[in-house]
Amino acid sequence: MIIILIAPTLSTANKKTTIKKSSLVSDITFVAFDTETTGINPKKDRIVEVGAVKFRSGIIIEEKSWLINPKRKIPHRVQKVHGITHEMVKDSPSFVDIYPEFKAFIKGSVLLAHNARFDVSFVGEEIKRNKQELPNNDVLDSLRLFRKWFPKSKPHSLSALADYAKIGEDPNHRALADSIAVALIFEKGIKTKRLSKVYKDAGGALRF
Repeated sequence: MIIILIAPTLSTANKKTTIKKSSLVSDITFVAFDTETTGINPKKDRIVEVGAVKFRSGIIIEEKSWLINPKRKIPHRVQKVHGITHEMVKDSPSFVDIYPEFKAFIKGSVLLAHNARFDVSFVGEEIKRNKQELPNNDVLDSLRLFRKWFPKSKPHSLSALADYAKIGEDPNHRALADSIAVALIFEKGIKTKRLSKVYKDAGGALRF
């Protein structure tokens, strides 16, 4: 069971930490994050929203979302997926403006993202495009992880997994809602005490 308790970030999450795979899962701060974009090509398209949820030992500590001005049109076909329009982002900051806050939010944590290669590639391209420093967090793909943990869920989309795991939340292709879903499903599926087993089940880690 996961308890939603919005509170200030734990002090341990603000310190520079070296995360050891031999650690207990209960000792690790995780951040589930998600991006919404103008398309599927990280070289050409841009991020329009980032959502992130910080949790530890079954408690959601903090959640955050950022609408981002991509400085280009959001195709109508993409708007129909996530519902984010030009009017919603025209006065929002650019990615480079929100990145320091995002980087501070994820500091000292292990990251989770559903179909993580997509989100990692988009965030990584935005960081490099704006000549910023890449974060050193490991990123675990919750899609691979949940396929291992919930083999009877068909398919393994977030909406199908949310129904199967009975998390009581409905992911809706918005970055924060989808991040919350990943965190809740993770807590439903976790059976091991060791972080090394989580890494193994996820097929290893990605980096930005």
